[in-house]
Amino acid sequence: MTRPRSWRGARAWTAALLAAGLLGPGTVGAATTAAPAAAEMAEPARLAARSLLLDGTALGGRLLAVGERGHVVFSDDGGATWKQGQVPTRATLTAVSFVDERTGWAVGHGGVILRTADGGASWTLQHRGDGDGAPLLDVHFADARTGLAVGAYGAVLATGDGGATWTRVAVEEDMHLYGLLPLRDGRLLAVGEAGALRVSSDGGKNFEALESPYDGSLFGAVQAADGGILVYGLRGHVFRSDDGGRTWGKVETGVTASLMGGTVRADGTVVLAGLAGTVLVSRDGGRSFRTTVIPGRIAFSGAVEGRNGQLLLLSEQGARPAEREITP
Repeated sequence: MTRPRSWRGARAWTAALLAAGLLGPGTVGAATTAAPAAAEMAEPARLAARSLLLDGTALGGRLLAVGERGHVVFSDDGGATWKQGQVPTRATLTAVSFVDERTGWAVGHGGVILRTADGGASWTLQHRGDGDGAPLLDVHFADARTGLAVGAYGAVLATGDGGATWTRVAVEEDMHLYGLLPLRDGRLLAVGEAGALRVSSDGGKNFEALESPYDGSLFGAVQAADGGILVYGLRGHVFRSDDGGRTWGKVETGVTASLMGGTVRADGTVVLAGLAGTVLVSRDGGRSFRTTVIPGRIAFSGAVEGRNGQLLLLSEQGARPAEREITP
């Protein structure tokens, strides 16, 4: 199945709260069903597309992004105008995963998991954590039934029925897991705090630790067109592996701003975006990067490429076109 191109990575704001101890572990049930129907709806907001957006994806001709206050926004004209989806939560949403142009899932704070069957126009609440709930920070669905969500304090939830029920997957350590990346060889890579690198060969039922090149937080990963794996995180650190994650080499970026998200464009160009207006672009599979610092020191969370090749950056100020601002 062809997956829409999208960004998978950590969320700087959630990571900062976790590091400061301002988000507690909460609890995530061992096996839970759909959440109660009496959920707060996200409030309609005229400027929702200009608020904090943390993840996004391209669904054919539609661009979709999620963020604070339960905002889901989508555009059918390349980002010129945006509409807001009907969402049964006001929790911050951190990540999305779609298996086709209509069917997808979103996760977020409070252990929230949502599902859409109409390309993001409306959503149903499938799960939320007991109590405060551990923040969920990324989600990946391999098909319409099989999915995995990861997050703070080692939270790993799996479903085999399209999200009707979710089961806690036991992990050895309770490190925050910030991002998931499906690799082309069928494995699933998870990255997290303290340089955590975990790989699963069975769809997330079991994870094996990989030797990490770094002891700081890794916020996300992308796979280059040539198969090389890139992981990125705190203080501008980027590492590349050419052997499936067994060994890693450091990529010099020349920046110290944390890198929060990225994407690989249709032509193979790698784009990484981060704090303080930092955008890195590589045309050699992530072996080297050129840097653009966009004025205003905006905190970028990721990037999305639309069907017609337009590039949008997601940020604390919403979605913005990027082509004219980035050094080629």
